[in-house]
Amino acid sequence: MKQLFLSLLISFFFCSNLSLGQQYINLSVDNDLYFSLDRYYSSGIFISTGKLKTVTNLGGVSYKKYAHWTLGQEIYTPSNRYTVDLNVFDYPYGGWLFLERAYEYYKNPFSAWGASLKFGVTGKASLAPYFQNLYHDKILGLRDVAWEKALPQRFHLNLNLIQRKRMPLLEKFAFLYEWFGNMGTQRIALGGRFGFLIGTSQALSFFGNPLEVQTNEYGIYFGSRQEYRFHDFMISGSLFDNQAPFVLDAIPYKNSLEVGLALYFKKWRFLTLWNSISKDNHLQKNQRHPYLNISIGRVF
Repeated sequence: MKQLFLSLLISFFFCSNLSLGQQYINLSVDNDLYFSLDRYYSSGIFISTGKLKTVTNLGGVSYKKYAHWTLGQEIYTPSNRYTVDLNVFDYPYGGWLFLERAYEYYKNPFSAWGASLKFGVTGKASLAPYFQNLYHDKILGLRDVAWEKALPQRFHLNLNLIQRKRMPLLEKFAFLYEWFGNMGTQRIALGGRFGFLIGTSQALSFFGNPLEVQTNEYGIYFGSRQEYRFHDFMISGSLFDNQAPFVLDAIPYKNSLEVGLALYFKKWRFLTLWNSISKDNHLQKNQRHPYLNISIGRVF
């Protein structure tokens, strides 16, 4: 993993702050290294912790409220990561480091909505150049990535909303969907995710928190993510100034194909998800870009 040191440090921080109760810690890593690639959305690492806040019983139905914290870092690079020649750049260098506070409200086991506030920084303060080059130097034995004309340092604030639902079709077959929206300085977008879950898993969403299922179950997911981004700082820079040294015109419509496997146990959850995403800008040489997510969650 490109940010191994960071993940270990953050994991230690969260574990040291967990108290007794119904809560979890989850490590989730996106990376295209598994496909011998290192470009575009190159990697992401996310450490989450959360707990069940309240359970309200009304008319025989349990309404649940969850609260979550997530600390994340994303790294974006052009396909030729060593050149300093802007004429061959097909993606801006960019790093995004954020902290997110989220709440989920479960109307019933198969329907929920959530809201979150995400704030963080881009540029050198994101630590992306440091951690990527640390990995290249100490793990891969490669020279430093150029990080030429990277997106500038900015503080960002985003409000995010999400609504999820599961529709059982057969005993071991369900249709999942979610709607989401982002509004802020880092990204403005609307989109949806749709897919089918095969297996014994009774989780509301394939991507839900580890507290949803605490029995031995499994799920295989096939789906698609559709999104329209009105603004993406990681491609086009700021809405309020033109100080970014290198930006591109973003392709607003994005789509991703997704195939995943989840294994649930009483205290653990293991999840892997293959993603194939469409181009973010017209200069990208490849029509699609694959990366793999691996997540490990532990309930306490």
